[in-house]
Amino acid sequence: MFEKLIWLPDRMLLDDLVFRLEHYRSECWDGGDHFRFYKIKSLLDQYELFLKRFPGFSPGHIIELGMFDGGSMVFWFELFKPRKLIGIDLENRTDSPYFQRYIKNYSRKANITTYWNTDQANKGRLREIVSIDLSGYLDCVIDDASHLYEPTKASFETLFPLMAPGGLYIIEDWAWGHWPQYIDPKHPWSKLIPPTRLVTELVEAAGSTNLISSLTVYSGFIVVERGEKVIEDPAHFSLQDHIVNQKDTPPDTLN
Repeated sequence: MFEKLIWLPDRMLLDDLVFRLEHYRSECWDGGDHFRFYKIKSLLDQYELFLKRFPGFSPGHIIELGMFDGGSMVFWFELFKPRKLIGIDLENRTDSPYFQRYIKNYSRKANITTYWNTDQANKGRLREIVSIDLSGYLDCVIDDASHLYEPTKASFETLFPLMAPGGLYIIEDWAWGHWPQYIDPKHPWSKLIPPTRLVTELVEAAGSTNLISSLTVYSGFIVVERGEKVIEDPAHFSLQDHIVNQKDTPPDTLN
């Protein structure tokens, strides 16, 4: 689908859909109704490059954490055409009129469901949504929500155990803790914990067990591929339980 995207200075077009690029937002707008879209061409170029490694990847059940104005939801649906796409967002609002028209005009009501005012760190609620809307299993998660260590890890520990082997768990904007504007002491995020700590833990877990088949790191996102390891009790999954460190092993066993 990437070859169908038309990039203009302040918008991206896909067929008759208009995505206004918030990073390049101008006050002079002649594009009519639109989605507000925070993804930029360089990020989608990275996705295109990554997905060439998984040409047969066709997720039937997808969750997006952090759907903002719904534009990214529509993009993922048009890219993957899943049977069911669930969107979750902390903001207390409703679907935009443009999103509602998309659902109606493209007959997507049976395929797309949104949950506003829902915290990505609410593990019980996430499990409930997966059980009700996705028959208890997932093929793909795209986390574009808080971008903070603790809630991002909470979502991962809830949803990753529900994925089948080969499923892909994507965490966007993991690297903001390495971007100068965010670590400037004057920035409100400068004292917060970025997802880099979680990325490190995922590397450790990938080296410890077959929980994770592969990790792919781009500047814009990280992709965690679900491995073959059976998780007996998904409701009580802790990533730390799947990490083995040298300090956990008695010294006399290392010789």
